[in-house]
Amino acid sequence: MNIFQLMKTTNNNEVVFFEEPLVNLKMVIAINDTTLGPALTNIRMERSENIEEAIKRTLKLAYYNTYRSALLHKNFGGAGISIIDDSNVEKNEIFLRAIGIIINKLNGNIFLQKSTGFSHKQMLDIARETKYLLGVDENYVVSGNSPVEVLTRGMLQGMKALANKYLGQNTLKGLTFAVQGLGQIGSTLVEELLKIEETKLIITDIVYDKIKIIQDKSSNVQVVKAQDIYKQKCHFFISCAYDNIIEKEHIQQLNCKILTGSTNEIIASEDLENELQSKGINYVPGFIINGGDIISANDEIKCHNYEVIEKHLSEIYDVVTELCELAEIKKQSLKQTAFDVANKYIENISKIKRLK
Repeated sequence: MNIFQLMKTTNNNEVVFFEEPLVNLKMVIAINDTTLGPALTNIRMERSENIEEAIKRTLKLAYYNTYRSALLHKNFGGAGISIIDDSNVEKNEIFLRAIGIIINKLNGNIFLQKSTGFSHKQMLDIARETKYLLGVDENYVVSGNSPVEVLTRGMLQGMKALANKYLGQNTLKGLTFAVQGLGQIGSTLVEELLKIEETKLIITDIVYDKIKIIQDKSSNVQVVKAQDIYKQKCHFFISCAYDNIIEKEHIQQLNCKILTGSTNEIIASEDLENELQSKGINYVPGFIINGGDIISANDEIKCHNYEVIEKHLSEIYDVVTELCELAEIKKQSLKQTAFDVANKYIENISKIKRLK
């Protein structure tokens, strides 16, 4: 792997590797851009079998975090952090505090946000060593405004805008959703969708225990095998599994109007966009609708008032609507339109900061 070529293709300015043998901690930190402000990220746990792939995913995470923030005009850049998780990793207090110490070494260039795969208590252990941590305030957790919860409600705003554009209704009521992947984000999204009247939910995961948790809460879901989720007739196919999961063979099976999800990039390669278009499927990469956690982080830094978050989530509806209209005018993909708009905003902010 040519790390410098990879940095160039993902616009990452800095990649840092940390290792602390005392606690078996191996971290990869990528800083993509800090034009708009300190870089925001969460932590991903990556298996050690393929460290090169883990590094690639870290750089891509940083890249997309920059665009997620720029689309919403928030004062954050983009970063990515991965911990190489081998069989000896134990997320105990000392391990977690070591993460906080490493975050401090970056002198405020990175803010870490509450991460999936880490409990609230574990995040608080990281916070014992660093102040550059967001989303762990008890008020946010108790009020149902943790980053994951806000991210999913922000997705609903984006999906509502997509329904208005592509389905001709300004509501998600009565629609059918196929949800792939029931981790923290996927399961939280399903719970939110179940609150909407007359919706139909089709769900799957490769881990049955995750399915059972949802079934125990509601019988109003249809469960299908993981390999059968693609062919389900639905308005929205929502992938909350992992990046680039949709392959060419899956597209032949898809029977949806809109393909989107919580992951930044859902299809395996860009050339598959044309196949989706030929099937009449509107493809919306996740980074366009999954910025609710960035809104939460921005509000926490500015006013530390969790009550204003819900009001600001409507910004996602507005951004998605504007991007759809602009893409139609320019006759280009929604993804390329989002890149163009985000890059222009970063460029303009960079110019005015030279005045300081």
